[in-house]
Amino acid sequence: MKILIDKCVELDEEGNYLINVAYMRVSTDRQAEQGYGLDIQEGQIMKYAKDNGFTNLVAFIDDGYTGTNMNRPAIKAIINLIKAFNDGRTKIRINFMVIPRIDRLARTMLGTLIFIQDYVVQKRDSKGSLVNNNRFDINFISTEEPYVNVDTNNPTNKLTLVMFAGLAEYDRDLIVKKLKDGRLLRVASGKWPGGGNLPKGYNYDKESGILVPNEEADKIKEAFRLFVDEHWPPLKISDRLGFKGERVVIQILKRKTYAGYILYNGQEFIGLHEPLITLQRWQEAQDEFERRSVGRNTKPDYLLAGLLVCGECGAKMRYQIWNNKTRECKIVCYSQQTTKKSLIKDENCDNEKYWQSEIEEAVISELFKYGKLLDPVKKEDKEGTTFDPVALLAEELKKEKRKLARLYDFDDDGDDDVLKDKIIESRRRIMSLTEQMEIEDAQKNITRRFNRTKNIFNNLEEGWDALSPKKKKDICRELIDRVVVYKNGTLDVHLRLESYMRKQ
Repeated sequence: MKILIDKCVELDEEGNYLINVAYMRVSTDRQAEQGYGLDIQEGQIMKYAKDNGFTNLVAFIDDGYTGTNMNRPAIKAIINLIKAFNDGRTKIRINFMVIPRIDRLARTMLGTLIFIQDYVVQKRDSKGSLVNNNRFDINFISTEEPYVNVDTNNPTNKLTLVMFAGLAEYDRDLIVKKLKDGRLLRVASGKWPGGGNLPKGYNYDKESGILVPNEEADKIKEAFRLFVDEHWPPLKISDRLGFKGERVVIQILKRKTYAGYILYNGQEFIGLHEPLITLQRWQEAQDEFERRSVGRNTKPDYLLAGLLVCGECGAKMRYQIWNNKTRECKIVCYSQQTTKKSLIKDENCDNEKYWQSEIEEAVISELFKYGKLLDPVKKEDKEGTTFDPVALLAEELKKEKRKLARLYDFDDDGDDDVLKDKIIESRRRIMSLTEQMEIEDAQKNITRRFNRTKNIFNNLEEGWDALSPKKKKDICRELIDRVVVYKNGTLDVHLRLESYMRKQ
């Protein structure tokens, strides 16, 4: 609140103190409202007040609030002042309410009209009963729009008010559309749309409009490695890397920005920024989330939780406690239960129920046998080669993205056909390089995981008994894709290693 004029006290016939109120507003989007700041608004209001002989004037100001929401401090203060007078709690009565322009009051037609009906005019129905609580009309003035005032007996005046309120909303919609279209063009060119909510691991370079890796970039890469390769839970990753809770880690692991993409308004674009991980690595993280969701409600000592599949109907199989004293379980097909109907594949499934120990021992035995058939991982396989095709492709991709950014800077008006052709060709090359990187990195990742899995097999039987139940379960989830259990008691153990071998 700001007192603009304070010359003398005015009273009405009932002894109420008459005051004049000015309302001003600027939104958070200063750029869209350039040239119409609070100083200009105040100047227009003061000129009107002096020309019309105001002896008192109090200004209520909302600095940095959008006009699309009526829940603003200064507007609420004016409303409370009106309500207090109508309820008899104060003798301060608003005589004039002056605004510089109708869009300062509200940027929606409905917001403007409801405010005027509820707090400005004394409205009565056909029987003469008050529709609202207003004891008097308030003289409502827009200094820039002299025809926008409240006269309930003048149809033309009411129509003009509605028209200007609608134009305020229309103008706001045009501004929003212009800003959205501008951001969409930026994103389509591979630049960051701007604004807050920057992904961790990046800073925003205003000059280039591109995300730039910062000192936390290595932590992002490590978070994906721990989650995908080591099967760490998000909370443990958060504690290790210093993030603020598991929710932050989950958001990081699900954000495709780290693979070089920008998501905007439900659309996906290739970004000019340097990826911190490959698209393959990001997809592996999403697959890991899905895999963990299958058995998240199972106990940690259930060795094959989430891996068991019925060979008769194709449904998942679960651990079910069969002896309350010993807590022994049987492996049961989900089709043979009624509580989770979405998991039923065949209500008539007649697969048998097997003791937990029988299935687990058979699977472990298969793992041990397979481990003996594999040759040990060679030293050169562990260390790899010095030539890294992914790194070379990444450098080429980085150069091409810089080239594309320069082309967009030159093509401001979009009228140069030669530049357009060069931009199209550059974007095609970026897509081609990205695809090559994904293929090479996928192969590299497959080889690395193949050797890692092979190494686990080589040492599995020797150290199995010393492992904790949780570690045994984690190893099974890393080695096994699924275990199919048939009615006759036979098992098919499908190993992840087999899929790596097919892809090599």
